[in-house]
Amino acid sequence: MTRILVQTGNLLRRLLTFLVGAMLLAIVLLVCVQVFSRYFIGAATPGMAEICRLLFIWLTFLGSALLISRRELIVIDFLHDRLNADLFKRLGIVIDLATAVFLVMLIIYARHLMIVVGQKIAPATGLPFAWFYGSIVAFAGLGLFFIIERILTPRASAEREAAFRAQADAATAGHAVSTESTAS
Repeated sequence: MTRILVQTGNLLRRLLTFLVGAMLLAIVLLVCVQVFSRYFIGAATPGMAEICRLLFIWLTFLGSALLISRRELIVIDFLHDRLNADLFKRLGIVIDLATAVFLVMLIIYARHLMIVVGQKIAPATGLPFAWFYGSIVAFAGLGLFFIIERILTPRASAEREAAFRAQADAATAGHAVSTESTAS
């Protein structure tokens, strides 16, 4: 059971990484087309602006779910150096449970919002506003899955988080070296 949970989590992380990158690329391309059409052709493209807005909202919330899976969304690490490993692990579980409660409340409120406002239609594309608010439900649902995965598979989660930190530290060290060489 835990192996399936870990494999599903890894698949979701890869899928979210791809989707966030694809959405960012789509936004850049659509904005370039908008600029070209407005300044060189003289035609406004309000539908593209609305699609960019929708993509940006989904990019933000799916990226946030990806950060929850890596335990990087909200990090207050000044306690990390002051607490022993066992106490820090317990604090992590408390934080995960508090986040899960928040995500459940967010799902309830977002579903209510989708029912109330979701019947309105976006003016340029004709998409229902439920598409915009659906990103909140997707974020909260994915975040809950990743928290459940982290609680039920602590060993795999610790190894994955260590790998993420190592990648982040290597990227930070590489950036520091390139900044120092540029400054001299």
